[in-house]
Amino acid sequence: MRTLNLVRLAAVLAALGWMSFIAADWRPFTGIAADAPPEEMAARLDDVLDRAMQRYSIAGVAAGALRDGEVIWSARRGEAQANGSPVTGETAFNLGSISKPVTVWAVLALARDGRIDLDAPIQPYLARFSLPESEFDVSGVTVRRLLQHVAGINVHGYGGYSPEEDQPADIVELSQTYEPLQLVREPGTDPSYSGGGYVLLQMMVEDVTGQTFDAYVRDQVFAPLGMDHSGFVEAELPTRSAAFNYYRREITDLRDVALAAAGVYMSGDDMEAFLRAHLDGGGVLPMSWLDQAFAPSEGTPGIGMSYTRLETPRGLLIGHGGNNSSWNARIYIRPETGDGFYFMTNATSGAQLDFDLSCAWLSAAREMPVEQVCDEAYELTHQISLAAGLAGLLAILAAYWLFAGLAAGRRRFACPPRARGPIVLTVRLLLCVVSAIGAGIAVWIFYTNSVMWRTEVILIDEMPVDEFEQLLPAVLAVLILLALSLWSSPPKRAVRPAPAVAQQV
Repeated sequence: MRTLNLVRLAAVLAALGWMSFIAADWRPFTGIAADAPPEEMAARLDDVLDRAMQRYSIAGVAAGALRDGEVIWSARRGEAQANGSPVTGETAFNLGSISKPVTVWAVLALARDGRIDLDAPIQPYLARFSLPESEFDVSGVTVRRLLQHVAGINVHGYGGYSPEEDQPADIVELSQTYEPLQLVREPGTDPSYSGGGYVLLQMMVEDVTGQTFDAYVRDQVFAPLGMDHSGFVEAELPTRSAAFNYYRREITDLRDVALAAAGVYMSGDDMEAFLRAHLDGGGVLPMSWLDQAFAPSEGTPGIGMSYTRLETPRGLLIGHGGNNSSWNARIYIRPETGDGFYFMTNATSGAQLDFDLSCAWLSAAREMPVEQVCDEAYELTHQISLAAGLAGLLAILAAYWLFAGLAAGRRRFACPPRARGPIVLTVRLLLCVVSAIGAGIAVWIFYTNSVMWRTEVILIDEMPVDEFEQLLPAVLAVLILLALSLWSSPPKRAVRPAPAVAQQV
């Protein structure tokens, strides 16, 4: 009886300890007052960033914030190379889909010079590729609609290629082999995010100008803005960060052929110049052209030319996010007030900064209604924490049932296990095998660097890493304890002696 009481006490203490751990690690929202002076805002953002980098195992970060068009916070943290070289203002990071706003600037520069018409069909500008015939009118695929993601082109996004993989020779081959580009919706109707549409724009820029896409963007956008540490060709970047996995180990970067959709590299100092250029065009684009970039797309007020649009009391806030393999980034800018924000990271878990750092800045962004952006994200983190708490309690309950039964002599381990009847035994053994296989798969996925934190791509690169690290061991414990419980057997039934027959006298 004493052993059974100890098992009960251990179960209660384990349950209390687990729930206390979950509650203590509940992801908090860090708010900053809208009227906070720049020094206070910078200090708060520094604190959030430092905690996040440690908590989520982020190797390197460049981040910053603008107010009234001036940089009030500029952070360069962590490692750019496995040898310990630090991140500096000249370290270039891959920005993933933030390449699309850069492409917008390049295409608008072509239109500025009268070399293309935004409302003309793109097909006449393409010398190397023709959209296949479709039930929809190909002439409706205009440059403007492609920029606004309402042209009806397929392919949401592209994956990069490792050096060991067979790679397309160029953008045309990519468009024919990765997922053949085609018109799948009526142009000008429902918006649908399309990296494929930006591949068409890349081909257009190259065919119209006779330059590589990288060379044209450097000449027409980066050079005028003084962005000397940005580009689309990694080998030509003077200082580029390496890519890191969750364990802060350097990994092989992936090559993007779809440059216009996801291939740009940019340094923190260059990003600040790019964001400031959104306020007045930076001498590259007149404001009339930028207004077109920020204007709502056909059919939806939520997106412009690859800019998300958020109406706030202080004016329009535009932005974009990006992630490629281990790279994660986010930008926001409000042209009317000169408020801006960005971060870029080189680690698989860097997307966690969207939960912590971005939302901290948004709370101070001059009356920004943060609930429109961050409530859903934080609700997700809290739901996963609750699931982890419940899974842990279930594991503790299973452990109590098993060990209390062993202590009381009601369960024992035997090989093979026994049950009261062959059908019950068969069902139990099947469930035991399923639980054991599930536990093995969980270990392989989450603890062997094979899938979850695998070399090239994190399986949940936009999911709450810290909360998953609570949920995963709890689920694994449930599966293991369930398998053990199903394998354990009830004790043998005692054979009762036959009742004595009374002798008749």
